Amino acid sequence: MLEFLLLIALIILGVVIYRAGLHKMILGGLDGHAAKVRAELDEAQRLREEAQRLLAEQQRKLAGGESQAAAIAAQSRKESERMIAQHRAELEASLQRRTDQAMARISREEAQALQEVRTRAATLAIGTTRELLATKLAGDQGKALLDGAIAEVGRKLA
Repeated sequence: MLEFLLLIALIILGVVIYRAGLHKMILGGLDGHAAKVRAELDEAQRLREEAQRLLAEQQRKLAGGESQAAAIAAQSRKESERMIAQHRAELEASLQRRTDQAMARISREEAQALQEVRTRAATLAIGTTRELLATKLAGDQGKALLDGAIAEVGRKLA
């Protein structure tokens, strides 16, 4: 019985709302709310599409940035390899110059030492020859032979 009374109360409420014109106001409010919800859904869809567009753009930029970073890294590797090769060549050239300078200095020192040895040998030979001839040969004949031998040694050493 309670259900029947509720049904009759509901029918009476519907008739009162319809007769008073409240149904138009309720439907208008519902239509306005539906339009507002539809506008919010449209705005949400527009924002979603814009977010997807921005995401795609950022992903393209990221991919471009990654390729640019890879290119910069490759260029840096090439440049560092070139600089290493250049410094290595400069070091080798410097070492070769120093080696050449040292060899030239050694050669000069050898030539100077050889000249000193020759000079000492000649001085000793002359002195020894002079003493030998002075003791073996006496007089003018010995002196002439001694002068000739000294001159001969001087010519051979020069």
